[in-house]
Amino acid sequence: MAHDPHDPHAKSEPGKLVERRFVAEPSERSNYQALVGGLGAAALGAGAYATWVPDAPMAIAPYLFGAGTLALIVSFVMGSADTMPLRVGEAGVAVERGGDQPERIGWFEVEKIALEGNDRVVVEGGNKRIVAPAGHHPQAAGWILKEALARIPKRVTVEGAKREELARAATDHSEVVKLEPMQVTGRRCKASNVIISFERDARTCNNCGEVYDKKHVPEKCLTCDHAMTAA
Repeated sequence: MAHDPHDPHAKSEPGKLVERRFVAEPSERSNYQALVGGLGAAALGAGAYATWVPDAPMAIAPYLFGAGTLALIVSFVMGSADTMPLRVGEAGVAVERGGDQPERIGWFEVEKIALEGNDRVVVEGGNKRIVAPAGHHPQAAGWILKEALARIPKRVTVEGAKREELARAATDHSEVVKLEPMQVTGRRCKASNVIISFERDARTCNNCGEVYDKKHVPEKCLTCDHAMTAA
């Protein structure tokens, strides 16, 4: 079955998960970041020249090295948190922090989706926190709200007018990537608290990803109230 990008719950193939991947968009702050980083690199280059090219190191060389290093650190801090790639889809919200796998908050884990400041959509759950600044990630912020309102609306605390404004940025012009099936073994059944030892014993909510032992499947998911399909 082909993936319908207009359906937030659509799947590319039966049993497969998909999500949208977003890279940060240029902003005024990112322009300043590039400027500061460029000046830092230039200062380090000038410091190296002043140290190694003249017969005797120039007195200004240490200051150039110091200023250049500081500028590069400032540039890194300006962009490191807000410009990391974000993912939003069937498995929840994730941020790529540089490891082998993105750090993820599943929809079933989400405790709250709130607005911090004027444009920072914050997802909290499972002792994790992911921030989507609309200035850098307008599409990610919009898709977080769009997906959350469809899946777990009671956990969205963003007010109506602002919510609609941010959600309008959720267009279909984004990269769609496939995911491996979610790990269910080792998790606890939401209804009985029994540990799922075998994948064949698990039943997963198609809406939020909550997991249940096959012997304790409720009519509706206890996390999101979505109807469970008997198996």
